[in-house]
Amino acid sequence: MHVREPLPFEVVLVHAVPPTLMSSAPESSPPGRPNRRVGRSPTWVKLWSLCVIANMAGILVAIWVARLVRNVPDSAMVEGLLRFSYFAALLVVAFMDALLVDELVFKGAFRRTHLQGRSARYAARNEEVEALAVSMQRSTASFPVLVLLCAGVTYLLFNLVNRDFDPYYRRVGQYVSALHQGSTEQKIEAVEALSIRRDPPVLPALKRALVGGGEAGAWAAWALGRFSDLPSRRPLIVPLVNAANGDDPAVRREALIALGRLQNRSSGPEIQAELRAQLEAGQAIDLRLFYALGSVQVMSSVPLLEQVLHRAEEPAQRMAAWTLAQHRDQRGGRAVVDILEQRLPTAAMPVRCAIVHSLGILADERSNLSLMRAHDEASPAERAQVCERLQLSLRPDGESSDRADLFMPQDTFAMKVISVMGQMRATTPPVRAEVEPWLQRLIDEAETPPEVRAAAESLLAGIQSGRDDRQQPSVEDALGLPDPSRR
Repeated sequence: MHVREPLPFEVVLVHAVPPTLMSSAPESSPPGRPNRRVGRSPTWVKLWSLCVIANMAGILVAIWVARLVRNVPDSAMVEGLLRFSYFAALLVVAFMDALLVDELVFKGAFRRTHLQGRSARYAARNEEVEALAVSMQRSTASFPVLVLLCAGVTYLLFNLVNRDFDPYYRRVGQYVSALHQGSTEQKIEAVEALSIRRDPPVLPALKRALVGGGEAGAWAAWALGRFSDLPSRRPLIVPLVNAANGDDPAVRREALIALGRLQNRSSGPEIQAELRAQLEAGQAIDLRLFYALGSVQVMSSVPLLEQVLHRAEEPAQRMAAWTLAQHRDQRGGRAVVDILEQRLPTAAMPVRCAIVHSLGILADERSNLSLMRAHDEASPAERAQVCERLQLSLRPDGESSDRADLFMPQDTFAMKVISVMGQMRATTPPVRAEVEPWLQRLIDEAETPPEVRAAAESLLAGIQSGRDDRQQPSVEDALGLPDPSRR
């Protein structure tokens, strides 16, 4: 067989190759073994480093955003960008953590399949047995679950380092921001939501809204009036007093009503002046002013309330009767009994119902005589008339979410009289001498309604049993001691 001699230029080309390049050429790996680079770190170590960096950066973002949002940014757009960065950091951290868990648990199935594109065909062509096994796993289902789980853990971590920012924002923060950035309607909605919260940032936010004045300021005064359950009401009084001395009439009225609800007795003269001004101007009286006067309970209100009881509209007269009865515990407060009894015969039926109810609050047994007279002077139709309750809304817009139900229980006039007589219970001989025959006559009358007759019988039996000392328990029985007579 003839072998061709190499040509001279071919020999020159072969010798022209630098020795360094020839020595650096990689040696071919044996068949069936994948090429591996010596000295490279495992993939999970790199992912671990990236996760540490991502978590540290996410924690810094979480603390920074929480601090800025708690201080209330100047605009809603800035706050929106801050919250976007907060949740973006949370998702990035959750994704990096999920990659690390996927690498440790599933040998990087998601990374190899979806990020590096190493499908089963690629693994078989390159004879990578491990890559082939990994590519057969369903990372499309497992990895999203890992991201969600890691997001939950990251959420808890963020709220651990930023003092529960997310619960704070849902409960309080969004409304505090609305008070600073929102429209008038949004501010009113925020005040309404904050009025039932007791978190530390609530009071400063409401005070700022009160100082701001306007419609939102009036609602802020109403909201502060709902904080009567605080251990100390002193932090509420100063801003409300300042608002009551301001020039805005709406804010002034709401501040006075709030001071009344907080039982600030020094605000009594100012509330009286507001009520007197409405009465003299012939305006519709704000019934909440009566509620405020009933809460502060200053005796200087009695002459004004007596005037309202004779001159104002029926709703105002009913509230005046209720407010007078609230002074029962004040020195000289029993004098209002005579005022109510004198007005009872000439009052309209709704006002009579209110006076009867108020006499029951005062519980002076001398009022039994006035109640019996009022019952006898009423017609059968009036006795059967239902004494309606009064649902007094304490909100500025009159809605019922914050209200007081007065003149309960709701019953007919005849039943109301018997119930009130049962509250004050005749005990002295002169009063019993008139009450017992009257109750007996009411029981014997055929036209007496069955429910009234049953109530009168129960009341009469109670008065008679209270008069008979033999039916009362002895001292030993009341204290649970052994009876000496039985030894």
